[in-house]
Amino acid sequence: MKRLLFTAAFALAAAGLRAQVPDPVPAPAGPPKLTDDQLRIRGVFNTALPGTEKKHSLRFIFHPHFGDLLHKDYLRIPVGLRYGVTDNWEVTGEVEGYFSHGFGDVSAFDEFGFSNIHLGTKYHLKQQVLGGWDSAVGFDYIQPVSQPPTEVTDGLTHMVPFMSFSRRLERDPHWRVFWGFGADLINKTDVIGELEKNQIGDDSVNVTGGVVWDRNRWHYTFESQVATSAGIGAPNNDTVITLRPGVVWDVPGKYTNWIGGHWVLGLGLRATHGPDGFDLGGGAKVRVDFDFKKLIGRKPEAIGDK
Repeated sequence: MKRLLFTAAFALAAAGLRAQVPDPVPAPAGPPKLTDDQLRIRGVFNTALPGTEKKHSLRFIFHPHFGDLLHKDYLRIPVGLRYGVTDNWEVTGEVEGYFSHGFGDVSAFDEFGFSNIHLGTKYHLKQQVLGGWDSAVGFDYIQPVSQPPTEVTDGLTHMVPFMSFSRRLERDPHWRVFWGFGADLINKTDVIGELEKNQIGDDSVNVTGGVVWDRNRWHYTFESQVATSAGIGAPNNDTVITLRPGVVWDVPGKYTNWIGGHWVLGLGLRATHGPDGFDLGGGAKVRVDFDFKKLIGRKPEAIGDK
């Protein structure tokens, strides 16, 4: 019942408060901008900004966790597809594989398999909810699978409804302010996993806010989040505060023409304070997506473009 109430609250927030709103502030002129999905590199910039995939666009997503080469015995490699159902609605499906990389205590390729599946959707509400603010509502579902090593999964099912808002500043459209709220509703499974430091292992709600500064192909990000399990009936009343500054580089095509795809590199720091105390970390991430229609050599009309 609690999960049903959370989901209903998000649906009501998305549907209500609609009014006539002014035209959005356009993005500044320059090189083609990253889409909101391409800017989202988990671990560097986690917020799901409102923009969605173009209608009938089908992207193959590939983002290995190269930081695992230093911190874990296994390299995680999520791969998946993102599809624009309409101009305002997208769906995503990913599976996370892993293999032992050989730089730790396990020999290279001795162990491999799958650890999680991720299904997600996001609907772009434009400026229909809050005047002057671009907005979207979405839902992510994460399910652990098989019996992977404990260090590559938390062993929990996550149901994550969220809503996000953003707007560019009229005085300087290179700056974009964003905020949002969400929940993380969990279920324990038979899969044994490990929680990260200051990860809340119970149902929780959160509020996020920050800014993005676009400078041609460089995108400087800062996001802050307060997440808590207090007051919602969870066994523990934990609160975690997270600050995450980062920088994302949209790699020019001249460096990647030999392999293709759209490459994005990110570098981020993370500071958290919660039930496990203060923790400081960071890392570098890469995200690659390919136009799947070109990748398989088929014309756009063959998969739905008209």
